[in-house]
Amino acid sequence: MAKLTNLSLAAFLALLPTLAFAQAPAVPPVTASATGTTGAVVATISAKASQINSLCGFDVISSGVTSAITPITVTGLTGGTLTYTGIIAGTAPFTPRFNPCIQGSAVNTAIVITTTASGSATAVSVNAYGFTTY
Repeated sequence: MAKLTNLSLAAFLALLPTLAFAQAPAVPPVTASATGTTGAVVATISAKASQINSLCGFDVISSGVTSAITPITVTGLTGGTLTYTGIIAGTAPFTPRFNPCIQGSAVNTAIVITTTASGSATAVSVNAYGFTTY
């Protein structure tokens, strides 16, 4: 009996590194991208039936004369709308990151990032990324 117990313990210890570093099943990544110039730019992570979106971050990159492209709003999140102000076209990219990612407010709900129109921007792009859970 002691030999069987030692053998079982040895087998368990041999598998332990594999179990310890095993990853949970991957969740599907989601992205959204939109571009524009002098109008509002809207990137949408689409709603999915029976699934919840999460937002891990987004980028707003713009060029042109220095004028405001804010407020930037993010809707569809747990906790309500996020609003960012003071972002100027033609300056450094605006790249908020969320760790942990922010979960969507409900099942089958889109997450929408919207910039305000800038009459002098020559290019504005919005890129969002996150994942979907079932």
